[in-house]
Amino acid sequence: MLLMLMLLMLTMLYILIRQRVNMSSRDQLPGNNNNPDQSEIEKLIQINEKQEKRIQALEAKAFQLTNLYFVFQGVILSTSASARSIKCHHWWIPFVLSLLAAILNLFAFYFTIEKILSCREHFDQNSVDLDVLRSNQGVTMAEVVQVPPGEPLNREGVELFRRARPDQCKKWWRRVLAYASIGLSLGFSGVVLYGCHALLC
Repeated sequence: MLLMLMLLMLTMLYILIRQRVNMSSRDQLPGNNNNPDQSEIEKLIQINEKQEKRIQALEAKAFQLTNLYFVFQGVILSTSASARSIKCHHWWIPFVLSLLAAILNLFAFYFTIEKILSCREHFDQNSVDLDVLRSNQGVTMAEVVQVPPGEPLNREGVELFRRARPDQCKKWWRRVLAYASIGLSLGFSGVVLYGCHALLC
């Protein structure tokens, strides 16, 4: 059961991390670099590239936290199961070690996942804004940013465009997967904590 829980958690985390926006279709438009619209488009492309690198670094950190946590808990459980000198009344020693590791890891994992979700949402909005800049000549990034997502941009009483929102279904599905992986991590921690007592008594 423990192995199945670990595999399920790793699978959910893998699915969460592989939810990427395909950047291959967002190539730069040909044109004159002296054009202010083209300059703003290029700046936004560079921001998106930096944001994507940051997301990849955070995802690597989440994987590393998860792997180190599994290894640490595995060492505690295997030591508890094979140690003959630890008696039943000392069950609290591996339990406390495991609990401390679980608390530290869950907090670090939670905040890392929150940063990943926040960065992805900004990345998605930037990608939508990039499409707006490409399709509406004469509109500046400063004008686009002033408009809340879903609201129209009006200039002299004329609606130029409506600032699009990123795909809300993808956003919520990503959040569901993220919180499911945190829930699986909590469940794994509970099983390990129970195992610390059950293996010795």
